Amino acid sequence: MAWRTSGHRGDALENLIELSNDYYRLHGYARVDKISIPITVVDRNEQGQIVKAYFERRSTVDFLGIAQGIFFCFDCKETGGMSLPLANIHEHQLTYMEDIRKQGGVSFFIVHFKRFDEYYLLPYEVAHHYTLAMQAGGRKSIPYSAMTKAIRIGLFMDGLLNYLPSINVYLDQLENKYDYSLD
Repeated sequence: MAWRTSGHRGDALENLIELSNDYYRLHGYARVDKISIPITVVDRNEQGQIVKAYFERRSTVDFLGIAQGIFFCFDCKETGGMSLPLANIHEHQLTYMEDIRKQGGVSFFIVHFKRFDEYYLLPYEVAHHYTLAMQAGGRKSIPYSAMTKAIRIGLFMDGLLNYLPSINVYLDQLENKYDYSLD
């Protein structure tokens, strides 16, 4: 039996991140929360399951958090291919991330390349660069090769995603004015 995944891409990654966030909270390292998508239920069946609903407004990003006084937001993306389609990154998400940055926060994506089972913190700057290039007629995806500008995320021994150290690397890069431009 095939599982339908339409509309639920990234659920496995989000679940892994939520487990990691629980670990971070329980140990006092960070507070990171999943942002719910605002919906209005129109109809339910006899078992109480939602049959018809609509989105009240566009969602922003998947997670908001704070660690050591640094506010951050991020969105999760997964791909089974050799690139991350830019169709998976929405303009309203980039706008939201830019607003967070303007207020002194940090914005990024956590990307899972399933083919290699590798996780990356993809800086906002890299996604923004590829989005601008696409709008000017360039490629419509972020290639795996661009992960040289991303930060690899390791796992805890129990399999949880340990992304906080990657945020520290990203903060160091921002402080040192790291060049995110791609050739």
